Amino acid sequence: MLTKLKLHVAEKIKGELGLTVDEVVPLMETPKQLDHGHLAMPVFFLAKTLKKAPPLIAKELSEKIKGLQLPGLLSVTPVNGYINFQFSDKHLQDLLLEAVRTEGDRLGHSSLGAGKTVVIDFSSPNVAKPMHIGHLRATVIGQAICNLARSQGYNVIGINHLGDWGVQFGKLAYAYQKWGSEYPFATEPFESLYKLYVRFHDEAELDPEIEKEGSLMFKRLEDGDEGIADLWRMFVDVSMQDYNRLWAMLGVKHELVRGESFYNDRLKAVEDRLQKLGLLEESEGAVVVKLDDADMPPCLIRKSDGASLYATRDLASAIYRKEELGADLNLYVVGAEQTLHFKQVFKVLEKMGYEWAKDCHHVSFGMYRFKDVGKMSSRKGNVIFLEDVLRRAIDMVKEVIESKNPDLDDKDEVAKKVGVGAIVFNDLINDRVKNVDFDWDRVLDFEGDSGPYVQYVCVRCESILRKYGKAVPPSMPVDLDSSEERELVKILLSYPEILNVAFKGFKPNVLAHYLLDVCRAFNHFYHKCRVLGVEPEVEAARIALVSATLAVLKNGLKLLNIETPKAM
Repeated sequence: MLTKLKLHVAEKIKGELGLTVDEVVPLMETPKQLDHGHLAMPVFFLAKTLKKAPPLIAKELSEKIKGLQLPGLLSVTPVNGYINFQFSDKHLQDLLLEAVRTEGDRLGHSSLGAGKTVVIDFSSPNVAKPMHIGHLRATVIGQAICNLARSQGYNVIGINHLGDWGVQFGKLAYAYQKWGSEYPFATEPFESLYKLYVRFHDEAELDPEIEKEGSLMFKRLEDGDEGIADLWRMFVDVSMQDYNRLWAMLGVKHELVRGESFYNDRLKAVEDRLQKLGLLEESEGAVVVKLDDADMPPCLIRKSDGASLYATRDLASAIYRKEELGADLNLYVVGAEQTLHFKQVFKVLEKMGYEWAKDCHHVSFGMYRFKDVGKMSSRKGNVIFLEDVLRRAIDMVKEVIESKNPDLDDKDEVAKKVGVGAIVFNDLINDRVKNVDFDWDRVLDFEGDSGPYVQYVCVRCESILRKYGKAVPPSMPVDLDSSEERELVKILLSYPEILNVAFKGFKPNVLAHYLLDVCRAFNHFYHKCRVLGVEPEVEAARIALVSATLAVLKNGLKLLNIETPKAM
């Protein structure tokens, strides 16, 4: 769309600039106001070479470009140090329709990442703990980034770095052996497991010696005790069944499950390399890598009792992802509270001589905040479970359907798509680095900046197309030249750029806000420009614009991992 337009322009003007197409395309910008043109290119970078003022360069180049016969070009205008390009409405509208017609599900996608692999670590809950509302951010942000990466042509490997190792499993094994018979594991395995986890910490507050028993149990697990290993495997299986059920509700999928335990037999190689490089030091019985030169505390590699740590396993996982999975980008979608941890891990990788450490990125995010619940603690059982939030959203949408459209077909399925979509969109509309205040009224507002609002605009488009009842024209029968029509076309044409920007910043909120902009532009168009029942050629042209709007909205929602109902 606009990218294709930039390529056309770049191909024509590269000779005048003495640059390649690949060098020209990034220079071109999309003006915010239509009267500034459809494309603009700054020429300030040429001032030093040509020894001329940018306004004069812009004027001289504009005169040369006018004679190049660019398809659909109406005018080339120098404005200060910029060259503004204005194209005919029909040329842009046909460009939009061609993309919608030919690209299908790949609408707006690019091949910028072709031949490259991005590994994305996301969701990754800890075994025996139900996913709470805090896990929603890691899950939906991670899945959206996976989808955006695919839209840019990357080979994507989504990894579930399951928290299936560590001292908590020694604690669970101790709790299971001591109190397990008191819980209904046969009928409520996961619920029982979580209750044991909470109970252990309650008991440990009364008797701190229990903590030592848990640590000893974990050491036995690391040393290969088969009885405890059997319990550990049971804990993992029970947990994964529950997690898979919730991920299915959200439409989330990992390509690989590589829990922390997967790296156990790779830890020695990491320590050996650190030792060989002279990076390991003993500190109060523990083994560390000093990071004084980076103004950070030491990175703990092994505890005083010989047990491994998160950092050791994350070093091993990063090496695995690069050397065995071929990661060109290695992303960790993990909360902001782990910022120091990842800075330490990446710095240690750098000290180990891994040049690719610069391609490891912590994609951090803020916390959820509810008015009536403080900071959540799974140890104390003071949590808002993710499933409860999803179920409540679905139930609340059902109530709306029953009151406003009780005869709707597939009410349960529609309620699920709208309810779950509302929760996902409410998360992704926020800049991930900020904390999110959760407000049910805003989440389910069908007229505000919400998922249901975007879904409703899709449903309106579907309804208009059904009423039209004929094939959508492949090109514009007539020019659409009202300000509302031109503005909608302009916004739709920018879709590929939005996807590129959203992925480059690992920020799905860029796409979410864009979809709201499309909805607003469409509603302005719909209220000002009658679609059905006007002159046939105008009707067909406006139907084409409705179809293009629907295609962009559905494609964008799909990348945010939100389904679109046919009716609601």
